[in-house]
Amino acid sequence: MKNKTNLIQLSFENTTAHLFKKHIFDGKILLIKDSKEILNIIKLTEQYFNYLFNTRITNSDKLKINYNKENSIFFQIIQNRIKFCKLIRKCFTNFLLQIELDFQSTFMDYITFRYSPASGMKNIGTLIPTPAHRDTWASNIFNQINFWFPTHNVSNRNSIFFVPKYFQKSVSNNSDEWSFYRYKKTKEFLSTPVSNIKFPQNQIVSFNVKKGEVLCFSGHHIHGSLVGDSDRLNLETRIVCDNDEKTYKIPVNLDAMGTVRKNKWFRNLKTGKSYI
Repeated sequence: MKNKTNLIQLSFENTTAHLFKKHIFDGKILLIKDSKEILNIIKLTEQYFNYLFNTRITNSDKLKINYNKENSIFFQIIQNRIKFCKLIRKCFTNFLLQIELDFQSTFMDYITFRYSPASGMKNIGTLIPTPAHRDTWASNIFNQINFWFPTHNVSNRNSIFFVPKYFQKSVSNNSDEWSFYRYKKTKEFLSTPVSNIKFPQNQIVSFNVKKGEVLCFSGHHIHGSLVGDSDRLNLETRIVCDNDEKTYKIPVNLDAMGTVRKNKWFRNLKTGKSYI
């Protein structure tokens, strides 16, 4: 498993919104470092977590949270608190402004909290680790940009993986059978359509990601969750921006078989109105 290919490290001093988007839509994976706003989000998440579980999440290898009804309820609570936390959303909006993204033309999904237990442990919560997929198989919006950041340091064996070779290649998947409605109604149903094929290890890349760093990538990238020897907690969200489809050469639909664009998933940072 490779861990450096296709990764570009950026700081706020050496990027602009135009450069950021150009890299993303070209299929590059970006790592943005040293964000105080992301650290503020993690701090708030830690406060929610510590209150509910009476344990710190700094050392994920010491968590070992057992699957039971009470813990499952706690994860649902913390996922909802983060999802609707105005302060967390404000911090992430400030982070986007540091990349110089336009406030008025940017639409964002909810920020979500995901818990991936160590290998062999049972999943807890509604957002479980997912196999290889494109986010665009679910959203049908191809100028989508994803942000993924852990609440603690993670190794390239316990973060997320990408298959860059297939950024411009069709991949067999079950998007013709997947339904967001069914996912919301059925606990065992995955939160996204997934690939029907298994990729060889020499095509997969993954990265070490430190606390406070953010992986940014196109929703068109094939990616998925890695399950390692220790628990992992991370946050993630995605955005779309007006006019990107006209301004940039965005990825084209290669293999998404759904017919409905999920515009209502994304709301304007300023007005709160859905993306059109």
